[in-house]
Amino acid sequence: FRPTSTISLTLRPEYSAGSEELQYVTKTWFNNEERYIFAHIDQKVLEMSIRLNVSITPNLNIQYWGQPFIAAGTYTAFKRVTNPHADSFTDRFHTFTDTEITYDTDGGYYTVDEDLDGNTDYAIGNPNFNFKTFKSNLVLRWEYIPGSNLYLVWSQDRNQFDPTGTLNFGSDFRDLADTHPHNIFLIKLSYRFSL
Repeated sequence: FRPTSTISLTLRPEYSAGSEELQYVTKTWFNNEERYIFAHIDQKVLEMSIRLNVSITPNLNIQYWGQPFIAAGTYTAFKRVTNPHADSFTDRFHTFTDTEITYDTDGGYYTVDEDLDGNTDYAIGNPNFNFKTFKSNLVLRWEYIPGSNLYLVWSQDRNQFDPTGTLNFGSDFRDLADTHPHNIFLIKLSYRFSL
């Protein structure tokens, strides 16, 4: 978008969604045997690149770049690998039943009773995720004499993680706005010597 010859704005939103039947979760042990735990994952990613260029004068301009990014993943249908080389895909793993796996809401993890003896054989941390980040750069460039420049830079980074696994556009962006930022300020001066 170019409202004037000295201002340009570019927005590039992207959204993707996908799922995977066998997404690696963790490796654990039971009865001195390795257990490779996988699950079905539904993942959604939302991001946008924002660029703004403002030419105040031929020698003074401002450039801004920002990118909010949100990724959420929900894991279901946990399973353990039983025969990774089986000819049939469904014979390569065993999907835990409701009597074998239980989610502990207080602890935030899954307990597995693989041998169904009423005791927990091992636990699996909740792999659900909602990762949010916002990165931005603001640069003021002033060519104070031909070939010599002064740069003022403000760079900001915000990150947040929670294990909900759901993508909610409104609340996720509010969370980013409320997250404490990491700011970096830089000054760069260059001077051109004529010989």
